[in-house]
Amino acid sequence: MAAYDLAIVGGGIAGLGVFEAAGRAGLKAVLIERGAPGRETTAVTSGLLHGGLRYLPYDVGTSWLMCREIERLRTESPGLLTRQEFLWPVYRGEGLRLGLIEALHDEYDLFAAMRGARRHERLSAAEAVARLPGLREKGLLGAVSFDEWRVDVPRLVDALARSGSDAGGDLLEGRRVASFAVRGGRVAAARLDDGGEVEARVFVNAAGPWAEEVARLAGASMVRLRLRKGVHLVIPGAPPPRGLIFPGPGGRRVGVYPRKGETWVGPTDEPHDGPPGKACVQAQEQEDLRRALALVLPELAARPCRAVMGLRPIPRRSGAAFLLSREHRIFDHAAEGLPNLLTLAGGKLTTYRPMGEDVLAVVLKKLGRASPVPAPALEEAGMPWPLIRAGGLAASAGLLSFYAVRRAVLGAR
Repeated sequence: MAAYDLAIVGGGIAGLGVFEAAGRAGLKAVLIERGAPGRETTAVTSGLLHGGLRYLPYDVGTSWLMCREIERLRTESPGLLTRQEFLWPVYRGEGLRLGLIEALHDEYDLFAAMRGARRHERLSAAEAVARLPGLREKGLLGAVSFDEWRVDVPRLVDALARSGSDAGGDLLEGRRVASFAVRGGRVAAARLDDGGEVEARVFVNAAGPWAEEVARLAGASMVRLRLRKGVHLVIPGAPPPRGLIFPGPGGRRVGVYPRKGETWVGPTDEPHDGPPGKACVQAQEQEDLRRALALVLPELAARPCRAVMGLRPIPRRSGAAFLLSREHRIFDHAAEGLPNLLTLAGGKLTTYRPMGEDVLAVVLKKLGRASPVPAPALEEAGMPWPLIRAGGLAASAGLLSFYAVRRAVLGAR
């Protein structure tokens, strides 16, 4: 009998979600993390537990899932969350008009009660400046105000690690998996860099940006990731009273995120083609963010700042690039002759629990145990992903079109 039912490689929010879910299911689990849990990519997120406003035009299903998770966390751990009002200003000459932005928020309001938010509000230019002093007034036509939730990421990480440990799980910090021992067509053990070994019946690779590298250690090659680099400015000092959505470098919408004693601005979203360990903040990336911020909040942009960076591990998919989503995917390496190895990739901070529950369902099936939720249908067994995404895109576009037409009929600008 193996020492553990489940061994998880990677202690970011994805691995912690699996660790916590395994503990609730009564599995003997171990989490192996090369550093400290949640101190890599998870530590350099904006800290926003948002409801997927960005995804509404093409992936309303993911937005619904994110709003549902906010509802669950608000109910179970309200002390981790803080309401955060945001403004989305519109300036003369921009491609997006207030009417279209309000139509997007009309759709977002479908989930307002679920995520415990107030419905959006349209503001005049004077009202927007009154709510966010320092906002550039020249050319300002107005703004939309809406609610999101800020999460205490370190406390969330600690809570998940403690929950898994209290349920009997072991946490191995500062230990890196150097290789896997494969015997009899199964992964028998993870070999650590200090010479130790961890045996388990099932292994889950949740190494985030390093998931592709970890899979190769076991001889698995089906994991293919697109790494996206996200850079934030971190500006110390009193934060603005409200957050802000504005055009960042290249026109992509980025955010101003007030936090305790500092403000985060970003993130960028650029491809990174090299190894994860080679990624770094370029001086031009930091300067581009600062210049974009100066166009809307010049006083904040003038403060000294530093920059931090994280990598988003997005599963490679066939089909058009604009169909790319932030959903998670489970790779079952049984297709490569390794029936007790899974890889979890993708996902968002907000959806850590569905990720953990989906992986747990597959793990329990492999252990021959009943699962409280059905195992997710793997992509290879169902409809091709481009068709699934195209269907979701059509539904999302239909909803947005409905609200845009309704706004036009009502005479909104």
